[in-house]
Order: sequence, then structure tokens, then C-alpha cells
Amino acid sequence: MSVFKSWFKRYTLTTKLATRYYSTGVESTYVRFINRASRIGFAIGVAALIIGLSLMNGFERELKNTLLSAIPHVEYEAVDGHLSDWSKTATQALQHEKVVGAAPYFKLNAMVQKGQQMEAVLLKGVDAILEPEVSIVPKSIREGDWLSTPSSDINAEVVIGSGLSEKLSIGVGDKLELLIPSYSETGKLKAPSYLVYQVVGVYHVGGQVDQGQVFTSISPLVEKQGLSITQAQGVAVSFEDPFAARTLGSEVGQLLNDYVYVLDWFRTHGHVYNDIVLVRDIMYLVMVLVMAVASFNIVSSLAMSVQEKYGDIGILKTMGLSVAQVRQVFVMMGLLTAVQGIAWGTFFGIVLGLNLSGIMHFAETLFNFKALDGDVYFIDYLPSEVNVGQVVIIVTTALVIAYLASLYPARKASRMNPVELIQ
Repeated sequence: MSVFKSWFKRYTLTTKLATRYYSTGVESTYVRFINRASRIGFAIGVAALIIGLSLMNGFERELKNTLLSAIPHVEYEAVDGHLSDWSKTATQALQHEKVVGAAPYFKLNAMVQKGQQMEAVLLKGVDAILEPEVSIVPKSIREGDWLSTPSSDINAEVVIGSGLSEKLSIGVGDKLELLIPSYSETGKLKAPSYLVYQVVGVYHVGGQVDQGQVFTSISPLVEKQGLSITQAQGVAVSFEDPFAARTLGSEVGQLLNDYVYVLDWFRTHGHVYNDIVLVRDIMYLVMVLVMAVASFNIVSSLAMSVQEKYGDIGILKTMGLSVAQVRQVFVMMGLLTAVQGIAWGTFFGIVLGLNLSGIMHFAETLFNFKALDGDVYFIDYLPSEVNVGQVVIIVTTALVIAYLASLYPARKASRMNPVELIQ
């Protein structure tokens, strides 16, 4: 107990000395300018890092909730072209605890024709009931309805994306003409088949998904390919965490009896996620370097403060202040300089991070520009999400940098001879 009281008294004394020296300031105008520059540097570094990471968090959130909700996390595609019984494959996949949904699919490259206009699309046959378990598209219908279960070719239905609908001026109730490839029994390419479907719905997800995918019921499509309704090209699976699809996809693949390709979403859209992660890492490195540069100002200002306080240091040492206490006084002075900048940077970073979407929307309206094109990207606005854990890491990193920068001049002050200092 006595040891604790002794430590507490020493700590209180050094804190009072550091606060008094810091509040009274230094005589040199140049040193005061360096202190301000140091605070501004820390404030800019902390605020920019919080805002930048919040922006990357927003993109990652929208990637998960928008793009990765519209595409399968993993597809198990038959090596020989089709699964003999897709329901058995889906049942085996659902045995894994991380799988939240499984649905069959059959995909064909096709050409959409309207008058003289033609567009390449991916015609995807899906199960109208099971597809909502692996894709958000059925819940993103903007006009019309999702697919029903047609019993004949006469009732064949399709759902198209808003981008394709606007490009070809096709809406709900219109006929959609499709050309799909046909093959002979020997596998040779024949003249394309000509199909006519009725548009029953228009979905809107965002980005290229709205322009390149057309959904129809799987049963009529596989029958046109000479297969039975129990057969499919593959089974699409969704997970609780799409970012773990690469690992979980392999685990689920080991549960299947079929000989399949394991195709995760990283194969087609992984570059988007990799870009987010890369920018986030580079941003963190750059901002840490900005704070490191600001910390050199702390070294300079403390070194000059030590020179101005030669006499005070000598008197304090003569009165019994230990080497460790002198070092603590100047370390605290350096930290007080950094803490002000860190506090302002944290405040402005959190405020701007929480309101970044609204601020950018106001700027876009005021200056009549668009930061993100919804036809190219999967969103048309700047998202933002402040992560408390990241803010704590940023503040801790800044404090550690300031502490390390304060050690050298504080150590130099503590080693001075009191006799020489008083002279």
C-alpha cells in the first residue's frame, strides 16, 4: 500500500509540473509555431484516417448487402455439363451449418433482339421458389412480379434488369426475343434456337448485374436442352458470411458426391473486394506516415523546450526530483501536445464519417455532378460506416507515435547534470 501511495505522489507531482510547463508555454514564438503544426498534423492524420476507413467500411458493407446478395456466393457446377439430380446435391450442401440456402441453375449465353438492336446477356434458369434463398433479385423487383411456375412454353416468363429494360425500351408485358446456341448430338454447333418470352418483371440491383442477366424458370429451359426436370447445370449456395466463401466453398464441396467445379464469387467479382482492402491498407499506411511526420515536430519543440528550461530542470533535480520523474515530465508535455490534435481529429473524423453520405449528396446537388455512376458501380452514392474498434486503434496508434517521439528529448533532459544546468 505504501508503495502505491509513493508512486501516486510521484505521478501527481510530475503531472502537475508537466501541465504547468505546458500551460505557461515557452518563450520562443518558433517553438509555439512548431507545437501548433504538430497538433494540426495529428488532427489531419487522425481525421483523414477515420474518414477514409469509414468510406472503405461503407463500400464493404454495400458490397455485402448489394452485389454479393445478388450473385451466388459459390456455384457447384457439374464437370460433365449437368447434375443427374440437383435436389440431392442441394440437400447435401445444406448439411453444412454455414449454408443458408441452395438452389439449382442452368445458364446459357444468349442474344436479346429487339428490332435492329441486339444485346448479349446471360439467360439463367432458376427455381422460382428456391432462388430467393441465394439471391436478392426476387426481392428487388421494381416493376411487375417475380417468376411463377409455367407449365408450358406458351407461359414462358422472364425477369430482366432495369439497365437492359432502359437500353432496349422493354417493359412488363412486352415480348422478349432470344437467340440461344444449339448443339447436335455429336456436340457440333447448329443454327441458334429462337425463343420468345414474356417479360413479367423488372428488377433493380445496381451495376452491371441489371444489364447482363435475364432470369427464367429452369424447367422449360432444361427440357429445351433435352434434359429432365431433375437435372441442372449446377447448384448455387449462399453463406452467412460471403467473405468466407473461398474456405467454406471447399468444405461444402467435400460433402458432395457429384464431380463438380467449385466456383466462388472471388473468381468474378473478387477484384472489387481486393481493391477495397488494398486502398484501406495503403490509406492506413499513408496516414500513419503523416502522423509520424507530425511527431518530428514534437521532437523539435521538446528539444527547444528543454533548452529553455535548463535552469528549472537543475533546480528540480537539486530539490530531489529523480531522473525518471524529469523524463516523465517532458514525455507528458509531448503527449499533451499530441492529445489536443488527436482529440480534434477524432471529433471531426467521427462527425464527417457519420455524415459523409449526406455531405456528398448535398455537394452533388449543389455542383451538379455524380461521384459514382450507378450503371458502372454497384451503388450510386458514397457510403460510410464508422467502426468504433478502428477509431480506438487509430487513437492508440497516434498516442504510441507521440509517446515514442517524446522519449528522446525527455531522456536527454533527464540525464543533464544539475550543477551544470544551474550555472
